[in-house]
Amino acid sequence: MEGVRIGDGALGGRGVYAARDFAAGEVVVAYRLRELDAAGYAALPPGEHLFVHSYWGRRYLYPAPARYVNHADDPSCYQDFERGCDVALRPLRAGEAVTIDATQETDRELATFLEAYARSPERLPELVDAGAVAWRHGVALRGRDAVVAALLRDDRALHDVAWLIGTGRWEALCSARCGEHHLSMLLRVVAGNWQVVYQHTA
Repeated sequence: MEGVRIGDGALGGRGVYAARDFAAGEVVVAYRLRELDAAGYAALPPGEHLFVHSYWGRRYLYPAPARYVNHADDPSCYQDFERGCDVALRPLRAGEAVTIDATQETDRELATFLEAYARSPERLPELVDAGAVAWRHGVALRGRDAVVAALLRDDRALHDVAWLIGTGRWEALCSARCGEHHLSMLLRVVAGNWQVVYQHTA
């Protein structure tokens, strides 16, 4: 945890602070994410689930100190998802809060979900909830197997995508064009992973 310290904040009562000066463009916090399968997620101790994020339909646990970096409307750092780190937007002085725009995490989660949905047919069972319901041109399909079977027959490339993010970041509504049809899709974080729980194609 070189260069930063954990103190009081809003994430589980904690936040991250610079323990030394950082120059603009310098890496402040590295993520070092740990991938979790379903069993690993279920085995997490109480309170750890809060620090799991889902990218490409897979679960990742954020360790300390990255998990405690708080949101700010005027953040001191930006998230470099390719390198897996928070980078100083401007010079930071020792004692300043290390903050990010946390809405970018949710945007990244949903964008990578759609990449997996459109391009990884073998992953579809992980992206659809066991109790999912899909309405397709007036016909209801119920359950993961039926929904996945239908999706495998479809072109899943989505265009003109718009999102409505639910309160608390755990639900999202996707509206998109799919071929000549309109698709509405309700996603929910289930056991740490974004999954389709309802879909309507018209």
